[in-house]
Amino acid sequence: MPSVAGLGTFLQLRQRGQVGWVHQDLAEVSLDQFWGKLEPMPGAKGRGGVGRLQVAGRDLVVRPYRRGGAFGKLLNDRYSRPARARQELEVLHHLQMEGVPVVAPIAAVAKKGRAFWRLRLCTEWLADAQTVPAFLAAFPERRRQTAEAVGLVVRLAFDAGLRHQDLHLDNVLVRPSGDRVRAVLVDLDRARIEAPVTDRARDTMLVRMQRHLVRHGSRLPTVPTAAETMRFLRGLGMDRNQRHEAWRSLLVKLDRSLERRSWLRSR
Repeated sequence: MPSVAGLGTFLQLRQRGQVGWVHQDLAEVSLDQFWGKLEPMPGAKGRGGVGRLQVAGRDLVVRPYRRGGAFGKLLNDRYSRPARARQELEVLHHLQMEGVPVVAPIAAVAKKGRAFWRLRLCTEWLADAQTVPAFLAAFPERRRQTAEAVGLVVRLAFDAGLRHQDLHLDNVLVRPSGDRVRAVLVDLDRARIEAPVTDRARDTMLVRMQRHLVRHGSRLPTVPTAAETMRFLRGLGMDRNQRHEAWRSLLVKLDRSLERRSWLRSR
């Protein structure tokens, strides 16, 4: 079983209508094991019903893929090809190799029915990890630390070429690590690697993050304050003048984005 181009530590496996890209440590495991019944994870985000699964003695987080939007009601968890799961695995692996803190990828698997594929992504389970809003609410004394840690992991991802059309704070898990805070990226479905990330592309992703907070803030445990947003920009590597300039610019772009979205919904 040769390694997969671009995925040096992963092997491609094919078994009875299934295909998987599996970390070499689990190369002898049947793909059927990745399709076991999931243990629910209270508070887990994602439309696919994220759950825990133990495979070969390892605790994994498994995210089944499900479609959103208009196609979601029609096709639900059915896909014409298994490529989507592999692409996310490739993005995670690339970022990991570039030193970006991401949840460790373990496997991407696909099972074919009569005409469609069902997909799952399996990653390392991180004990005590919470989404940013949940962590801020649980550890208010670490809010400033958290804001800067999130800014750092996002900056590293941008430096590595990450472009993600749906980047928001639920894509970042945070957990305490001694007297520090560790932040890691998760859920990079439909993301891609395309370096360099221009200032325009960066701002588009940052506006998307802020728009998510505006739209969903009332349902979140807490949201970052303006001061914490400035700490986030500091984590992105901006000096004081750059932070204030970016803050003003992003607010203008956010207003335009919200107005455009409102106009489109009214059509």
